[in-house]
Amino acid sequence: MHAESSNPPAFRRGLGQLVRLALPITVGQLAIVGMSVTDIIVSGWAGTNELAAVSLGSTIFNLSIMLVIGIVLANGPLVGQHYGAGRVEALRRQFQNCLWLSLPLGLVGAVFIGVGFWFVPVLDIDAAVAAATRGYLLPMAGTAFLLPFLIAIRTTFESVGQARAAMVFNVAGFLINIPLDFALVLGKWHLPAMGGAGCGWATLGVSTFIVLSQWCYARYSQLLSGLSLLVPFKRFDLSVCKETLRVGLPIGGAILAEGGYFLLIPLFVAHLGAIVVSGHSVAISFDWAMFVVPLGISQAISVLSAHELGRQQPILARRMCFSGIALTAAIALVQAALVVVFRHEIARLFSPDPAVRELAAHLLVYAAGFRVFDAINVAGNGALRSYKDTRITVVLAVTGYWLIGFPLSYTLALTPHLGSPRGVEGFWVGMLITLVVVSCLTTARVAATSRRAISEACTER
Repeated sequence: MHAESSNPPAFRRGLGQLVRLALPITVGQLAIVGMSVTDIIVSGWAGTNELAAVSLGSTIFNLSIMLVIGIVLANGPLVGQHYGAGRVEALRRQFQNCLWLSLPLGLVGAVFIGVGFWFVPVLDIDAAVAAATRGYLLPMAGTAFLLPFLIAIRTTFESVGQARAAMVFNVAGFLINIPLDFALVLGKWHLPAMGGAGCGWATLGVSTFIVLSQWCYARYSQLLSGLSLLVPFKRFDLSVCKETLRVGLPIGGAILAEGGYFLLIPLFVAHLGAIVVSGHSVAISFDWAMFVVPLGISQAISVLSAHELGRQQPILARRMCFSGIALTAAIALVQAALVVVFRHEIARLFSPDPAVRELAAHLLVYAAGFRVFDAINVAGNGALRSYKDTRITVVLAVTGYWLIGFPLSYTLALTPHLGSPRGVEGFWVGMLITLVVVSCLTTARVAATSRRAISEACTER
């Protein structure tokens, strides 16, 4: 077993498979994040208040839909195992039931956005920023409803070897979003300038386009005709929905615990002013743009390892997991170095305000520091999803981010207990320490889970 897992040609083959699948997934994810970055840039040109509004609105939106996203992400490894084992009927049943499940999940997401809409006036922020934030959130309720369908179809495409199709639709959406932002936010081409609210309406339009395009491809593409994903479309199967929820709820809980930790920071520093909120938003937005590379590799790890597990090849699945984690860490080191070197140029892209630029450049140093550990963690989570070992991810996330990370970050940022309050910088220091701890625990769990799968397979034989 040791000789096989350390075979250099086999290792290179595993890396080749990962790169071939991760590349279109990463480009597609980069297009999605690119839409958010475009929103930040264009709203920044509309004014610091509009930038702060889109930043806060995006925070509320992302917090509202994280649990839903995690549940639907379970569709990927479940479809992947069926595809690897050649179970076409079970694959079709999983996909269609994930679409049925997306209906109530989309409604839940929209309701959460509505709660956030009414929560905005409670925040200690300028009235103009509050009004612009609510204007942004109104159309985003529609986007929240569509998002589960978008992810269900996309993860299915990725798991059956059609990642390039998902990439094409996402890139098209990104390209459409650019003129829509200019038109609706800045009032170009004789349209009224809507400010930050225009970003929300542009996102809703793009999301509608992507879902409709994906549906048509799933229904009519010759490349998917052998799977008949949508025909015949059967009634929901409660047992399949329960399995999706069993695997997906812990994924959603872990995403909410981790993402909520990062996304609540603007709410805790909102009283420090629009410059602090905007500077943090610039730094975290660019970090999210870099995050799509490890995220793409993570999803590739999840799909390819699930294929090997479906074929009853746990040794190959383990090799795929650790090849992916190593690749992710290496790329993240390069990303971190580039951020440190070009941090001032990066900040200049996002805002014309010198104060916002200075703060953003300073925070990007911390972003570079925890980029490596965040990448290792997300790659490890992708590996655990392929084994359907997802409950541990929520335990690690809650323990790391909320029992350790948040108290430490809050203390450093807003209290004098560990020295003078460091403001938003204190949250970033806490984030770095937290990610070091969580990434180590996640990697240890991948090692234990993959060894157990090999041992069980040997026992069965």
